[in-house]
Amino acid sequence: MTRSTGWILALAALMLLGCIGPFADTFDEAVQDTPADYDECCVGADRVMLEKLAGVPVTPVQGGDLAEFRVDAVATTKQLDAAVEQGVVWDRDGDGLIAPDDTHEYVLALVTRLPGADPKVRPSSVVTVFTFTQCPPTTGSPSASPSPRKTPSAAPTSPYPCARTVHESDWILVDDDAAAIPSAILAVRVPLGFTALLSGDRPRQGDPAVDLHTGRAVKFPSRV
Repeated sequence: MTRSTGWILALAALMLLGCIGPFADTFDEAVQDTPADYDECCVGADRVMLEKLAGVPVTPVQGGDLAEFRVDAVATTKQLDAAVEQGVVWDRDGDGLIAPDDTHEYVLALVTRLPGADPKVRPSSVVTVFTFTQCPPTTGSPSASPSPRKTPSAAPTSPYPCARTVHESDWILVDDDAAAIPSAILAVRVPLGFTALLSGDRPRQGDPAVDLHTGRAVKFPSRV
């Protein structure tokens, strides 16, 4: 056996020990528990809990029924309440959200099960974050650059032209054992100026969605 082969086998054994052995929890924490752009918390949350976490007044949602769940309220904030955030359990892709900066904000949504919904249903959701700022033309032929004297005032620019990010969840409103829970809070870190839509799984043009900044019920657009 060569020295390099021995190192490979030793590393494989260590990884296996971390997955199934006495160090499994420590290994999982070191590998998986990192802040993320998208997470879910607060089993059984209500609007009061959402407002405490966001640190700002919430916006109730009218017409927020989606295919398998309801969006009850939303909030937008630059900074989650630190004490509240540390006291809740984050269940999704990491240990809470990435720390804030000057170019991002948080959008949060209180999601609940539909009245009378089958508790065996495991709702799936998608958060689509996008902007069309500085998008190249999609139709027509390129035109000559206009004279500098005729150039209109520049529109606000974005460091993410035509960007699109999709945060997909396997399930929401279920616990670790896939049992139904009544409500939870979804939290997403988005760049300033971006639109964030919460919808059901695999949204298509015209499907119902909720704007997480305004709380308005909208139709999923065709260009996203």
